[in-house]
Amino acid sequence: MVWNVTKFYLLEQWRNKWTTFGQIMAPLIFLIFALVIKNTMENKTVVDLLIKSQFLPFTLLILIFSLALSLNSLLLSEKKEDGTFLLLKRTDLKLNSYFMGVALGSFMIFNVLLILFMLSYKWLVGIDGAAFLNICLFANVTLLCLYPASYILASFFKQSKKVVAILTPITMLLMFSITMPSMFAMIQNQSPHIYYKFLFWNPMMIMNDFTLLELDVVASTWLPTYQYLFILIGMSAVLWFVALRMFKIADPD
Repeated sequence: MVWNVTKFYLLEQWRNKWTTFGQIMAPLIFLIFALVIKNTMENKTVVDLLIKSQFLPFTLLILIFSLALSLNSLLLSEKKEDGTFLLLKRTDLKLNSYFMGVALGSFMIFNVLLILFMLSYKWLVGIDGAAFLNICLFANVTLLCLYPASYILASFFKQSKKVVAILTPITMLLMFSITMPSMFAMIQNQSPHIYYKFLFWNPMMIMNDFTLLELDVVASTWLPTYQYLFILIGMSAVLWFVALRMFKIADPD
């Protein structure tokens, strides 16, 4: 039953392929600019460092955000609006099977896009095979951490219009909490790690720090990888607990 839901979800996303394409427009723009810079700037060492430290990590972060939060939050709110969940409640399909099928479909789409983007950057700047695999695996853990947050958002905001409106400040909060410490550290000639103790709640910061280590941009991460994994798994467990408590198929009248 779960696999049938997954196939239906993938077919639905194919029918709404322009919506999915819109979600990956931002990471695609990062990739295009990286390609332009690679072919226009003469100092290849500086270009490779710029792509590895800025364009590639932010491509991954935006892709994770789009697939884990944005696309799924919109899907859930739309299903609530059009009464799909109420219809499913009257069938033999268990809602847990539906949610697991959708999650599997989301991870499949994410990994296809992730591999395509990573292969593109591997062609641009060269990425070691082990680093390629490690980054992909860590990206999946980060996606798993953020995924339940889409159910929480859909619980707070029942209409897709409101979900779209709230996603913009959430994006800015998650992204700027990474870029601003780096800028402050650069001004003060210090390591951005001094600010990371205030950002442990942000899975994007963890993903960014790990990616920079795997690409040999930094010598070490703020915390060891196993501690990062514990934090992400712990956050995922907490978010799933909150989501299961908050998300309802039908809101009370």
